[in-house]
Amino acid sequence: MNYSIYFGLYLLLLSHFSHSKIIETYTIRGNSVCAGDSSLVVTSAIQIPALSGHSIKQISLLNYSQERFQKITFQIDQKDAQGRYVFDKKNEKNRQSTGAMNTFTDNDELVFRSKDMNERVDYSSNLLKQYTLIELEIIIETNSGETSKWIYIKLDDENSELDSGHNTTINYDYIQDEVTSSVYKIGFSKAHPFLLDRFHWRLSDKTGWVPDITDMMKIRHTGRFFGLPFKRTQDDYYSQLIAVQEGPLRIIRRTKNNIRVFLRLKSPVLFIDYVMMPNGFVMDTTIDIPFKVSFFFSELTTVTTMDWNNLADNLKLSIQTDKKTTIPINGSPSDKKKAFNLIMGNSFLLNSNRGNFNVALNIPDDFPIQSNFYLRDALDEMDAPENYPGQFGNIGFKTTGWENVGSQLYHLKFTVCVDPAK
Repeated sequence: MNYSIYFGLYLLLLSHFSHSKIIETYTIRGNSVCAGDSSLVVTSAIQIPALSGHSIKQISLLNYSQERFQKITFQIDQKDAQGRYVFDKKNEKNRQSTGAMNTFTDNDELVFRSKDMNERVDYSSNLLKQYTLIELEIIIETNSGETSKWIYIKLDDENSELDSGHNTTINYDYIQDEVTSSVYKIGFSKAHPFLLDRFHWRLSDKTGWVPDITDMMKIRHTGRFFGLPFKRTQDDYYSQLIAVQEGPLRIIRRTKNNIRVFLRLKSPVLFIDYVMMPNGFVMDTTIDIPFKVSFFFSELTTVTTMDWNNLADNLKLSIQTDKKTTIPINGSPSDKKKAFNLIMGNSFLLNSNRGNFNVALNIPDDFPIQSNFYLRDALDEMDAPENYPGQFGNIGFKTTGWENVGSQLYHLKFTVCVDPAK
């Protein structure tokens, strides 16, 4: 046996590993929730196996440009096995008992800005000798095809976590219960903190805000209980703001909500996490119904909408469901608007003179409900129980089939991406 050959190969491999500090390379498709100049890339931890088990405080992100590495702003949001964000004390204790609270696990999310992705490092660069890196190739779809951008994860022996105020792109005001970014300011209802009730576009010169353009966010439930008709609104909810998690890129705001039902039926619990981003938000609702709905209810319908304020900022609105169909919002009913309510769909574009809202409802495959568009546009039509004078572009989704829902945990997500007028 020629041992010199094996010894030579050993020396070659040893030389390679002593100079190459990239321990793993992963290729990931860019997953921007809301595309645009200020969009975020959200990467699931399971896509980066080499990172699993590392201390969160020893992780930093770098990009490479002009022959040097630069530290970039990022965020790690931890989740439990049911896909719920971890920031309340009970869930923290659950993760601490398994030793997972301070480590990156397969349930967690890594978040960074699209604009921070950059070049691929030259493998012959002497810079690599200074770092131990995980290399991420991010595949991005463009009009001309696909392109690749690069991000590097640095594993340190010391605490390298970025200061939470560094390059912060979004802010939370606890007193006003408001979230602000470079694009918008959103406020939540004091009486029902799971509902958005203020939206302001930032002025184009960045000096202030346009007036609030909303009337109010609404939720309605109708159906039959043992054959008898009933109706529930947000006034039948008990809602609490229970936690806020602030990061430099996303703010996650959780409410716990119970809805009044009948007799001694245990109230369903809805945990609603608003995941606020610089150019939009996700309303992630975890639904835990403690009984099989069809035992008591039938013909259940839920309508979730935003009613807009026709008197604010000379607001001009129109709806698009595709490139060919545009419906102007003017406070007057029409046949086209009636037909809109018959369309089964889960996304639409709401255009305004200040900017656009791209709205989508994501229903998991195992969630047995269906979605229709919903629109009421009639300034002479009152809407109980608030009885505000008229409905102007009261638009959202009507979901049916709730009687088919079983007693298990479900996730339902509304995503709203905002894009200011150019």
